[in-house]
Amino acid sequence: MYFKLLKVFLKENYSLKRLLGSSAKQSKTKTILLSILLIYGLGTILFSFGFLFFEMGKIFKETNSLDSLLTYIFMYSTFLSVFFVLIRAGSYLFNYKDYDFLGSLPIKNEVVVAAKISVMMVMIYISVYIVTAPMIFSYLYHHGFSLYALIVILLSLIFIPIIPMIIFSFISLLITYLLNKLGINKIFNIILTFSLLLGYMYFAFSFSADGANPFMGQAEFLDSVSQYIPTVKLFFNAVANQDILAFLIFVVINLALLLIFIFASKDLINKTNQNQTKSIRRRRHSGKLKQRSVVEALIAKEVKKFFSVNIYVMNTGFGPVLMFIGGVLSFIYAGKIEDFASQMIGLDFNIEYILLIFVGFLLSTVYTSAISLSLEGNNFWLLRSLPIKAKTIMLSKMLFNVLVGLPFAIFLTGAISFSLSFDFLTIILMMVLISSFSFASSILGSIINLYFPKFEYKNETEVVKQSMGAFLGMFGGLGLTFILGLIKAYVLDSIDINLSLLILSLLNMLVFYGGYQFINKKAESLFIKFS
Repeated sequence: MYFKLLKVFLKENYSLKRLLGSSAKQSKTKTILLSILLIYGLGTILFSFGFLFFEMGKIFKETNSLDSLLTYIFMYSTFLSVFFVLIRAGSYLFNYKDYDFLGSLPIKNEVVVAAKISVMMVMIYISVYIVTAPMIFSYLYHHGFSLYALIVILLSLIFIPIIPMIIFSFISLLITYLLNKLGINKIFNIILTFSLLLGYMYFAFSFSADGANPFMGQAEFLDSVSQYIPTVKLFFNAVANQDILAFLIFVVINLALLLIFIFASKDLINKTNQNQTKSIRRRRHSGKLKQRSVVEALIAKEVKKFFSVNIYVMNTGFGPVLMFIGGVLSFIYAGKIEDFASQMIGLDFNIEYILLIFVGFLLSTVYTSAISLSLEGNNFWLLRSLPIKAKTIMLSKMLFNVLVGLPFAIFLTGAISFSLSFDFLTIILMMVLISSFSFASSILGSIINLYFPKFEYKNETEVVKQSMGAFLGMFGGLGLTFILGLIKAYVLDSIDINLSLLILSLLNMLVFYGGYQFINKKAESLFIKFS
């Protein structure tokens, strides 16, 4: 029964139909495009991480400390597991949506729990193997290839996440229980997610004094933390000393703890899901209704949806958070920013354009307009039945995307520009360019969602992270940034900066106007097709 249930869960969460919104046979173009984007993204990660860890392995080899890479492999696997468990344990174990259906079936609780854990671990394993692949390659290359070491490392990565999963599943449950009592569960989860991401960024880049390789400075910290994890020594001995007994003990310990966890938590997980279901059934919305214009009401609905889905906020709201932090820090570290800008004076590219490219990249991470229609899900028919034009719905979703990113982009651009004492007219034109870019990329996102909707999904993660609209939405913004950069470099290179900023802004406005006309003519017919 476990394998049958696991097969169903995997199909629900990771099938191509869930990923694309339709089967691969029906969507060959989508499948090809998504495959290209996945290969590109995976290649970028492996190349950037691979280069840094390859160079680090070379340094470790010269200092006779190559085995330190094993600590990196173990600790990065552990940290990734902690991150995913804290975010996903609630929805996968303690509050899964199909509890009412599964609870009525003659299936033992431990079987359901084991299958749910397995599905949650799939994403952890994918992340762990991708992130640690450059470390494993560096270790085997500099140490000398060993089939035994490769097999032991790959098998060990299956068991390393188990202990973090057990510990932080209970921590996640405790946090959820306390916050539900206080009524601040949603906002805390959002803050926790951003804190984890920002904490990782600080951890990844704050240990290197010279800035040459941000991972080098982590060695001492990882070694000190690993001293408190008993299984690290077993893993180290199994790989470095080729101690097969240590590997077997390592496997047995983790398997035993996993089995204990499944049988010890099955009743708790069942009770938690029962309580959550009762809580949902008791929930009622109260309060006075406030009359708004159609556009205001639609944007208000988008705001409510945005903050009700943690993964939605995390993926599309991280850019604005970084822009806000960057703007604040630009006032605090104005002197260092000026020193950096002075080093760029000798380059052919103006510092203003470097700032604009950076802001354009962060704005590209705000792609709500490319997925917000899909997030209507089964409620799309209800939205469609309202006496509201399709173009009004799509333009409202586009405006919401602008509101999420543009104010923070203006703040960051203005803060750094004033810190560097840019010409006032240049600052105004930079803000105009940023604004026109936000509108252009947002309208492109709306068009993308019209052509790549995904109304059938098990949970919002499939839309926000795994859908074609999400991929094209972000890469569409990046593509527009790249095209504008090429026009500046090869067409407007010799033109005054203020005039070139104005021309680029006009190009963005043309893109927005074309997109607006397209939605005005096509949205209604596409909505009818969806129905």
